[in-house]
Amino acid sequence: MKSVKTEAITPPEFSEPEPRPVPDLLAFPAEPCDQEELLRKVKELSDILHYSSDSIYVTDGQGNTLLVNEAFEQMSGLGRDEVLGRNVLDLEEKGMFTPSVSSLVLRERRKITIIQELKNGTRVIATGVPIFDSRGELFRIVSNSKSLHEIRFLNQYLEDTGTVPREGCRDWEDASASIVYNSPEIEAILELIRDIAPVDTTVLLMGESGVGKGLFARLIHDLSPRKEERFVQINCSAIPESLLESELFGYEGGAFSGALKGGKPGLLEQAQRGTLFLDEIGEMPLGLQVKLLHTIQNRQITRVGGVVPVDIDTRIISATNRVLEDEVKAGRFRMDLYYRLNVVPVTIPPLRNRTSDIIALTQFFLQCQNRKYSKEVIFSSQVFDQFLSYPWPGNIRELENVVERLVVTARSRIVREGHVNPLLKNQPSFPQESLVVNKVMLLEEAREELERQLVLQAYRQGGTSYKTAELLGISQTSAHRKIQKYISRNDS
Repeated sequence: MKSVKTEAITPPEFSEPEPRPVPDLLAFPAEPCDQEELLRKVKELSDILHYSSDSIYVTDGQGNTLLVNEAFEQMSGLGRDEVLGRNVLDLEEKGMFTPSVSSLVLRERRKITIIQELKNGTRVIATGVPIFDSRGELFRIVSNSKSLHEIRFLNQYLEDTGTVPREGCRDWEDASASIVYNSPEIEAILELIRDIAPVDTTVLLMGESGVGKGLFARLIHDLSPRKEERFVQINCSAIPESLLESELFGYEGGAFSGALKGGKPGLLEQAQRGTLFLDEIGEMPLGLQVKLLHTIQNRQITRVGGVVPVDIDTRIISATNRVLEDEVKAGRFRMDLYYRLNVVPVTIPPLRNRTSDIIALTQFFLQCQNRKYSKEVIFSSQVFDQFLSYPWPGNIRELENVVERLVVTARSRIVREGHVNPLLKNQPSFPQESLVVNKVMLLEEAREELERQLVLQAYRQGGTSYKTAELLGISQTSAHRKIQKYISRNDS
């Protein structure tokens, strides 16, 4: 997980944990041991947990507190008698810690790392890890945390002693740090970008509005040999057709009424030896598509009103939220230009299809907005639950907007569920994915695909196996089994 200009430690790469037996922490002997030996082992385990320098917090599979160690008491200012036996949701409601990493693990059933604030104001990096029994049931949640103050102190010490260089991280680390993610889908895209960035091939970025196509275009540039030159961006849908040609190709003096006397270089020339990013390329008029095609093929342009071709050395990256193949069939986009641009296609999935990125992005935006507006707003775990179940039709752009509105309008330091409802419940409805039969398949395969989609939709809406069972009209045991089959393994 990577992020920039933020102290948030976002969760590591997501992979739904396979059910596994609870590990034997102290390697108890296989042979039966007497009671005295067993008690010694138990005490040894208890001492290890109790005297750990990191705060340790253990709950059962329902979130009821079973164990805390001495470091937790010192860090939080809470006695163990104040938390033992109590549910993390109740403790969060009373402000003991906000948000509760354990309650998020209860919901997501995966390892999660967040910044958490304790009742005494201490801010910590908390990591919650689920443990499953041999039947795949959530058995325990183990959370450990360390004070942000300690981490900052350690980082400063390492810098001062020269153990960690202040500058000069590897190019990949520097460039890719601008992408905040936690999903395997984005990890795969970053690996592809790492391979294609050094070569001057054209790249076509595809995806819905708001998924961050511009960030990925900039990343390709920053990882390329052209990174020291200009990165020039133009939105083809934001400029009138009558001006787009002169903006791209430039013009000679006197080419048209109002033209500058000495003419003006276009964006293709301004990006000489650098990169030109053509956003919303699907909106480009057909006439200009021909001229752009000739530019890519011949590596030359001719200014508006000019006759002398100009050699250019510019890498072109384009992006679209349209399906260009459909645009080609409809006659709105040239097939030859499509194949020139689509040498390396990169499809960025919408946020609703990579929900494991939502917590990481929310934490990142929350810290950015807190810094921008000089606030210290924090979100409860119920807010994260709402964000995880919402489909985000506006993708990352909408998520950033909602976080900013919550920070700006927050009347108290903690944002709770009721504050979010007005921002999400009146959003326009969007058609959900449906099963489309476009080929003959075995009837059993079709039934399984329909069942998979129904389980995904019900779980997104309900969030628990109980609610999923209620929505689908099946038993909770059956719902749990289907969730394990379709969600735990394939990541909804």
